[in-house]
Amino acid sequence: MKFKRYIAIAVPVAVWLYGCSYDIPIYITNHSGQALQNVTVSGSNFQRQVALIPAGETTTVYVDPKGEVGAAIAFDMGQKRFSYAKEGYFEPDDWEVVIVVDTAGKASVHGYLASIFPQIFGRWHWAKTG
Repeated sequence: MKFKRYIAIAVPVAVWLYGCSYDIPIYITNHSGQALQNVTVSGSNFQRQVALIPAGETTTVYVDPKGEVGAAIAFDMGQKRFSYAKEGYFEPDDWEVVIVVDTAGKASVHGYLASIFPQIFGRWHWAKTG
């Protein structure tokens, strides 16, 4: 009887944990040589803002996307506003996203499965190479 009681508790808890999605990191790396200001990262059902990303720095924001999404980014660099439409692909669980801003202010988005990608290329491959 005790075993059935444990099963009755364990199964609903396992189902609840399986249905939970965790926030995924979006790493924003600034290779531009200038500070990025008023940075907004957005997707189908999320939006995060960062006031400042200094030149040569990486900042992390966490999002909880619902379903398959991409990320858009907008920011000020110098006296100019840059805005890029949704790009890349990632899902709610076990994904990481790297957004790299190059010296010309062009942003590229790379989503990858976190459990596989680091073993193949190294976690910061995209951030280092842009």
